[in-house]
Amino acid sequence: MYVVSRQTAKLIDEYTINTIGIPSVLLMENAGEKIFESIKSKGDKYIVFCGIGNNGGDGLVIARKLFIFGKDVKVIVINFGTKKGEEFITNLNVIKKLNIEIKEINKDSDFNKELIDDIKNSDIVVDSIFGIGLNRRIDGVIYKVIESINTYSKYVISVDTPSGIDSNSGEVLGIAIKANETYTIENVKIGFVRYDAFEYLGKVKVVYIGIPDSVKEKFNEKVSFLHRYEYKKMIPIRKVWGHKGDYGKVMLIGGSPGFSGAAYICAEAVVRSGAGLVSLLTDLNTQQVLSNKLIEAMTVNYEEQDRINNLLETCNVIACGPGLGVSDDKYDILNRCIKETEVPIILDADALNILANNKELLSLLKNRSVITPHLGEFSRLSGYSIEEIEKDRVNLAKRYALQHDVIVVLKGYNTIITDGYEVVINYTGNSKMASGGMGDCLTGIIASFVGQGMSKFKAAILACYIHGLAGDKASKDKYSVSATDIIAELPKIIEEAIIS
Repeated sequence: MYVVSRQTAKLIDEYTINTIGIPSVLLMENAGEKIFESIKSKGDKYIVFCGIGNNGGDGLVIARKLFIFGKDVKVIVINFGTKKGEEFITNLNVIKKLNIEIKEINKDSDFNKELIDDIKNSDIVVDSIFGIGLNRRIDGVIYKVIESINTYSKYVISVDTPSGIDSNSGEVLGIAIKANETYTIENVKIGFVRYDAFEYLGKVKVVYIGIPDSVKEKFNEKVSFLHRYEYKKMIPIRKVWGHKGDYGKVMLIGGSPGFSGAAYICAEAVVRSGAGLVSLLTDLNTQQVLSNKLIEAMTVNYEEQDRINNLLETCNVIACGPGLGVSDDKYDILNRCIKETEVPIILDADALNILANNKELLSLLKNRSVITPHLGEFSRLSGYSIEEIEKDRVNLAKRYALQHDVIVVLKGYNTIITDGYEVVINYTGNSKMASGGMGDCLTGIIASFVGQGMSKFKAAILACYIHGLAGDKASKDKYSVSATDIIAELPKIIEEAIIS
């Protein structure tokens, strides 16, 4: 499922219409038909607010089909300009000939109590005022209309994008429709992944209106949500004759006095997501705390040099950071792992803080590391403020990954995973997972999948999906979940993803 900018969405439309030869009015009819089919059973009384462009034309098609289907329909046309689109005019003429009730809003005085009553009395408000082209702040009578819809409507459905949302940045342009559902056309819009936009989108559904996949691929910006079957294809299949040596030797570095839990969670996640052998390198105190708990993982302390040497020689992936601490000796062990091995390294938590304070290490991590920062950690690494990152997570993560030749997993709602060339946006997981240890768990899953032979990029993509999917399952009928709840679900979730 492609994610596109406003400019690319327009290029796709233009190429489909002008080069492929599919008429714009047919695409509009298809959009209206698909949305009508999805919303026709949601109520009896519908009020459809239309602008005068193609988005408004989509709304007119929806209104016509609802009317023919026997619904009570009113159309409100908001004349915010003098130039009506040709396809809009065609559909408006049909609406008039069918004697569907139409009201026009041209000026402030056209906004009155009767309109507010219409909104209150409707079951469903359809918002097709502005599409993806909006790039100016909303004011005047349109502001009042949107404010009234937000205040008095029972249920709102937006066409392509909630009116008032900048489809590129996700910014609210003065005011925006708070939709219960958004039916976006053909592609998710890049602004939808900005946090500011989330509360306005409601549930997002993609409507396919007949634009060929070859056209979308031609203008592919390499940003996407993946389908379930694409994740299924990534999962390592275990051989009938497989043994523990076939599924990776994972070395973890983490834990410190007071932070043994982070290392424990990470190690358990590695084990439960299928790695063959797991060894935790930690301090003596933490080793003593965890030795009796980590019965399926080996533990090594920093004084055991021969065992450390053996680990560095035999492991095929290293995960470093959970509960590690940032003292000089922790820098030394990270530096040693980077310089004395050539295996992939997954960096999280304190390893990222060490990296932020010792950026010379970045040049040694090219083409071999996955970093898993949250917004604060990414800010320290990149130098961007958290506010800057929130406004442009996709591009800033992509830019950093390309500049430093690392895989970036920028954690948060709709986690961003990028190698600098492609971006995958994860859609599993929920806010019930907002608790300590979740990042440690994710790091363990990534390390496990790399150890089992996956590429770093695919391992990061799949791990985020599985981690979130486990969270979705564990949190069903619960107010909140812990990292250990997620870990308990991992083997079942991975197997269910294989056989689904």
